Amino acid sequence: MKKLVVLIVLASLLVIGCAQKETKKEEVIKIGVIGPMELKFGKGMVEGAKLAIEEINAKGGIDGKKLVLVTRDGKLKPDVTAQGLRSLAYDENVNVIIGGFSSGIVIANMDTIAEIKKVWMVECASPTVTKKIAEDYKDYKYIFRLEANSSTFAPSIIEGLNLLREKLGVKKVVIVRDQAKWVEDIDSQLKDLLAKNGYEVVDDIAIPPDKTNFDDVFTVVKEKKADAIVAMIAHGDAVDFVKQWKDSCKVPVVGLILPAVDPNFWNETNGKCDKLIVLAPASEVPIPINENMENFLKKYKERFGHLPIAYSAYESYEAVYAFKRAYEMAKKNGEDPTNSDVLVKYLEKINRQNPLDGVRGKIAFTKNHDIVVGKGYVVNLIFQWQNGSMVAIAPISTGELVW
Repeated sequence: MKKLVVLIVLASLLVIGCAQKETKKEEVIKIGVIGPMELKFGKGMVEGAKLAIEEINAKGGIDGKKLVLVTRDGKLKPDVTAQGLRSLAYDENVNVIIGGFSSGIVIANMDTIAEIKKVWMVECASPTVTKKIAEDYKDYKYIFRLEANSSTFAPSIIEGLNLLREKLGVKKVVIVRDQAKWVEDIDSQLKDLLAKNGYEVVDDIAIPPDKTNFDDVFTVVKEKKADAIVAMIAHGDAVDFVKQWKDSCKVPVVGLILPAVDPNFWNETNGKCDKLIVLAPASEVPIPINENMENFLKKYKERFGHLPIAYSAYESYEAVYAFKRAYEMAKKNGEDPTNSDVLVKYLEKINRQNPLDGVRGKIAFTKNHDIVVGKGYVVNLIFQWQNGSMVAIAPISTGELVW
């Protein structure tokens, strides 16, 4: 009889213990991050989100709950990303998903998000994303963008080119661009703006992502007697492009060269990026343009031993805080922030009237879930590599353009 009682007591304790573990498990808020984890863009996503999560947990979490980071490697493939998104939703039941990287990957998986009904805060630039949200809000409302819409890039590139024209009298330009979806969306817009601003496009060269020898490109630049190169490179080999530019071509390069926002780009190019003029979309570059950015860069370097290695780090960091704001607003109003539809409702309240004070500037969403880009909010920043340093030129300046 005594043995039976002991067994019953032990069984009861085991059940209670399991229940307690289950209760603790339910108190966790899961933040999912998906991207190409072998690339610096994926690593940047993870580091940015991790820093925000650690800061929030150090202050008690959200609603008393600890935040936990869960990652999946999308391997820069649409089908693998789809598997990862479903795993984050069905296996992990995350509260929000951050990342993605590449417009093609995101667009290919918008229907996956419509299926799993999880908020996805994406890192891509194509206008197609928010155009599809506008056309089919019911299915795609779960997608929000922290990166600048690429439709804002062309006017900013023109701004940088105009600054260069003041010094060199630039007239003829050659466009050198990725052979990719994100560029196709803005190439015609850029050409129209170039024409309206008095520039002549003498050639438009699309480069595949595996191209490493650019002799033919610079031969065209010389033969066409171009005064400048307008570059749009995110997926191509920017390091070899810049090295070969410095060795064989004397005309300036202005444009969106995403690898050039990496603080290691100077070393990667052996300093041959000197005087390169770069557009940093949404100010995603380690230049202390405001107090929040200065503090962020300091904390980031203290935590990881280096500055952000990719623009994705800024977006994922702010995405976690945008999620926190929406979650807490919903909770305060008596609504369930674990419901994705409710979370969408409160993310939409982070708008021009109620922006989030981010590291890049004030973060606000448009009605189609784009980030607001412009004065008073986040801006596209023109900077120049000068003697190993990144110098902001416009519209915020920490120095002057040199040539």
